[in-house]
Amino acid sequence: MGVKTEIMEDKVKIAITSTLGNDIHKEFRRAYEDNSASSYVVDLANTSNIDSAGLGMLLLMRDYTGGEESNIEIINCSDHILDIFHVTCFYKLFKIPQYVPRDNNK
Repeated sequence: MGVKTEIMEDKVKIAITSTLGNDIHKEFRRAYEDNSASSYVVDLANTSNIDSAGLGMLLLMRDYTGGEESNIEIINCSDHILDIFHVTCFYKLFKIPQYVPRDNNK
């Protein structure tokens, strides 16, 4: 099982316990579609990697939960995953508290 869901009042926490990718697509989608909330937290503490399918899954979640008005926070990212979010500019689309903007001119 690669997805654990915890419901806390009007917030849904989705913990990924594997690579965020196509193998857990259905589980991940059910986690937010079956649990409507005003905000979502995606916990990547036990996530080793995220592939292109996983990036697409996050975009689908964002669209489903309100697009630009969605309230999704991604927490506990490894340095590797933060690098992926930097290259793909996902830090502009999601709340990633531990992300530190980088100066690309250095």
